[in-house]
Amino acid sequence: MRQLLNSDMEILVESDFIYLPLLFDPAIEKEVLTLLRPGRPMENPGHPESKTIITHKDRQFVKALSITSVLENYEVINAYDYKNRRKEFLKKYQLTREVDDILLDDTLKTILFRVMPYFVRKNRGLQRKKLQYEDILDLIGEKIDIPEKYYKEAKTFRHVEHLRAVLKGLENQKPIFKPPANGLLSTHQLRDWFHEAVHAKILAKEHDRLTKALQIRLQFSQAKPEHAATLLYIADTGSMEIDGFGFTRKNGYRGEYFVYKRMGEYVLKDYYARSYLFPACRVAVSTYTPFRPFVMEKYKHPFLLRHKSGQDICMKHFAPPDEFTAENAIRILEEGLTALRYGYDARRRNGYHSLDRTWVHIPTIDFEDYRI
Repeated sequence: MRQLLNSDMEILVESDFIYLPLLFDPAIEKEVLTLLRPGRPMENPGHPESKTIITHKDRQFVKALSITSVLENYEVINAYDYKNRRKEFLKKYQLTREVDDILLDDTLKTILFRVMPYFVRKNRGLQRKKLQYEDILDLIGEKIDIPEKYYKEAKTFRHVEHLRAVLKGLENQKPIFKPPANGLLSTHQLRDWFHEAVHAKILAKEHDRLTKALQIRLQFSQAKPEHAATLLYIADTGSMEIDGFGFTRKNGYRGEYFVYKRMGEYVLKDYYARSYLFPACRVAVSTYTPFRPFVMEKYKHPFLLRHKSGQDICMKHFAPPDEFTAENAIRILEEGLTALRYGYDARRRNGYHSLDRTWVHIPTIDFEDYRI
C-alpha cells in the first residue's frame, strides 16, 4: 500500500475497491479476452457488485484492494506510519497520556497533595499550616524554575472550544470519512484522501480519550495559568524535588514512582565510642510492591547487605503494608530514615555488619574510610 501511495500513476475506484491499470503481455491479453467473452461471469462471489476487470475509456483495470479493509487494518499493515500519525494527532491537541491523566492519576495526586505536605512546609515559623491544593502548586512554582514553554502550552491546554466542536461532530454521528467517488484518481489524490481517512479513524478511536481530555481542560480552565503550567511540567518530566522531598517516575512503568526523602550527613559510633561520618543519601519507597524503604544511591551501612544502590534497609520488626497510601508512604520513609540514623546499636553490633572490625572469619563491609 505504501508503494502504491508513493507511486505516480492513475488508478480507478469502483464500489469501494481500488483497480490498478492492467499491463498487457500476450498471455495476459489472452486471459482478459477470455474473461470478457459474452456470458462469462465477471463478478466476485463475495462481492456481487464488484467486477474483477473493468474497462474504462478503452483501458482495462484489475481489482486490487478493498479500501475499507485497508483502512480498518492500517494500524497493522503499516504500524510505523499509523503510530507516527497518531502521535502527531495527540500532540496537536495536547493529548499525551501523562498530561491527560495527571489530574486523574490517584498515585501522583497522593504523592503531590498528601505525602509531600507532610515533609514540605511553606512556613518555617511556629504556625505550620497544612498546605492545601493551591498552596502546594504555588509552592512548587516558587521553588522550581518552570521553563517558559510550559506557560505557553498551558494557554493552549486550557482552550476547550476546539475539543467541544470535535466531540460534538462525533456525537452527532457524522460519517467518519467520505469514501472517494467512483472514477479515475491520481495516486496523489488517493494519498491525500487516505491520510484524511486515517486521521478520521484515529479521531473516532480516540473519542473516549477526547471526552476525558475535555473534562480535564474544563478543570484547567478554572485554574490559574501558572498552576496549569506547573502540572504540565510535572507530567512531562515525571520528577520533582523540593526541600529534600521528591519523586521520580520509574523508567518504563507508567504511573509508577519512587518517592524519596533526603537525609544529610550523620554520625554513628562503634563499640569503642569512635565516630563514623556517613554521607547524605535518599531513602525511598516505590509505589508498587514490595513497600519497603530502600536507599537509592550506592551506599554502605550496617543495615545494608552490600555496597551498592537500590538496597532495602534491614529492619527486624518492620511489616510492609499491602497497598500504597499516603499514610503508609509517610510511615515507611520515616522508619527508613530513623533506622539509618538511630537504629544501629554499638553494644549489640546489630545489622549485617559491625562498624568496628571484629575477629570473625566472615567477609564484611569495612567502614574505616568513614572514621572521623
